[in-house]
Amino acid sequence: MQARTVGAVSVLVLMGGLAAGCSAHASVSVKPGFFFGHDLRQAKSVVYVLDLSGSMREQSGSVVEQVGTNAAAKAGGSLAGGLLGHGTGQAVEDTVKKLQEKVEKVKLHLIASLNGLPQGSQFNVILFSDGVQKLSPVMVPVNPGTTGLVSAFVARLEAGGSTSLGSAINAGLHTGGDQVIVLTDGVPTDTSPQEILEMVARENNEHTIRVSTVGVGHDQDFSFLRDLAQQNGGVFISYD
Repeated sequence: MQARTVGAVSVLVLMGGLAAGCSAHASVSVKPGFFFGHDLRQAKSVVYVLDLSGSMREQSGSVVEQVGTNAAAKAGGSLAGGLLGHGTGQAVEDTVKKLQEKVEKVKLHLIASLNGLPQGSQFNVILFSDGVQKLSPVMVPVNPGTTGLVSAFVARLEAGGSTSLGSAINAGLHTGGDQVIVLTDGVPTDTSPQEILEMVARENNEHTIRVSTVGVGHDQDFSFLRDLAQQNGGVFISYD
């Protein structure tokens, strides 16, 4: 059930509400109101649960994409260096390469999705690595002021640490949103995938919260993220 239709990026989408074996295509382009292919333009309340563990500093995308970006970075750095000096040229090259890091892509998608949420909706952001950090103790109303502040906050984030995924998902279920989107590139270090599935089944036993998932990179736990979304009425999107 793979769809290889977005350039060199491998994309798989499984709809929790579809019959077994069905799949759908999605774009991973950065667009307002979308988060890695999840359409949030009509969302009423959404909680983002985002991986900031150390592995999120690794590059993502196919080998071809990485080579292309590295070449572009060197070309851009050389041009800027010739015009503005070596120090500036190196800074340009480093900035372009940094955009290949998984966490940098997460920032871009998060900021874009926040800018496209409908007025009157609410959101919150939960970040996890060694521990779990919640943006706000309560859901945050969507308006130009709050999305601007969050954008500035997210732009300063750096990845590091382990993967406290179980604790983060638990926090996401008790934040007040009716939709939770979980993004990670690896396996949990605070508990097992099966224990997380069992915990979510208990905490969301009436299926009042829709849980969707995004897996990034080659180390994602494909079956776990698929099952988590399918068992909770959500959508799983996987990409390299």
